[in-house]
Amino acid sequence: MKHILKVIVMIIMIVPALLAAQEIKLSAEMWNRWTLENAKAPGDSSDVTSKNYFSLERGYVGLEAKFSETVKGRFTADLFSTDALADGAGLKLKYAYLDFANLLPIPDLTLTTGLQKVYFGTIYDWNYTYIGKAPSDEYKLANSADYGVSLNGFIPGGWGEYALGMYNGEGYKAFGTALKDNTEPAFLANLRLTPIPGLTVGGSVMTNSVERKTKLSDATLNAAYNEQLLLDGLVRLAYGPVDITAEYMSKNVQYANAPAKDYTATSLSMMPVLNLKAYTGSDIQILGRWDRWDETDNPSKVNLLTAVTAGINYNFMHDESANPAMQLQLNYTTKSYDEAESAAAYSNGLKDSSQLMLQLKWRFANTIK
Repeated sequence: MKHILKVIVMIIMIVPALLAAQEIKLSAEMWNRWTLENAKAPGDSSDVTSKNYFSLERGYVGLEAKFSETVKGRFTADLFSTDALADGAGLKLKYAYLDFANLLPIPDLTLTTGLQKVYFGTIYDWNYTYIGKAPSDEYKLANSADYGVSLNGFIPGGWGEYALGMYNGEGYKAFGTALKDNTEPAFLANLRLTPIPGLTVGGSVMTNSVERKTKLSDATLNAAYNEQLLLDGLVRLAYGPVDITAEYMSKNVQYANAPAKDYTATSLSMMPVLNLKAYTGSDIQILGRWDRWDETDNPSKVNLLTAVTAGINYNFMHDESANPAMQLQLNYTTKSYDEAESAAAYSNGLKDSSQLMLQLKWRFANTIK
């Protein structure tokens, strides 16, 4: 009942603004998923089925409003299955922002304010060709969305795009007191270059912090306070039916009040996708993914992970713009930790797992005004 009331309140708040819009688009996207996971039993290290369930993993419901040729807005709510609430379902905000074009005298520049995408690495243009998250989201370098303000623009001549942003730094689930008394915003710069058609190279840099230098309660030094430097570099080659992305990330964490806890973590991901439509006549994609997450320098969580994914997508229904309206996805992922490079908790494959996910995704978008 609480979630229904939240939805009603949000609609009441949004309706007056929508009435002033020149154009309104309503959209929705639902992820119906079956998950089967095998892992190690803590007692005897035997293989057991640790997860086997159906869920609505995501249910995005959104409104996009065009107020003028230079002002647009977007609002998206995220519905999802959860055990944390008695009703078995949760609700959270995903996007709520305004775009202002031509506000500054710079061609093709847009100012975005509100709850918006975080323009770090592949996370902001991640379209979930894979069921899993983007590497920077999966390994918690950056959040997929956050509260803040950003400048987004295109380089003249079609050479690429850029973004400059300032955010809370702790994602779309945290604000106010949930920010752990953090008074320092996160700053981001992102650049993508397209030197030739089909080839994209780029990188991102982001500074962030967690908590504050001194505790708010008694002004003593806060051992949990740390400053982070996040780096990302990527290369993408899209030629004919082949689309390959390579992404490297680095996370440098420094504890001003506890230097012994400083560490650096790195990640490398290779993500090839082969589209079979030209050969089969059906919109089918074969995909793979290889991740290596190296956190061996972290004194509190020493581990070296290798994750391998193989999958297939079948887009069996399309909208008027030829975009997939219904998609069936199958992903199989294995995660294994290097025992020689990981802490004792990872020995004997105790943290190793395999996961099979089958997902039916459907979406629609209609202009209602």
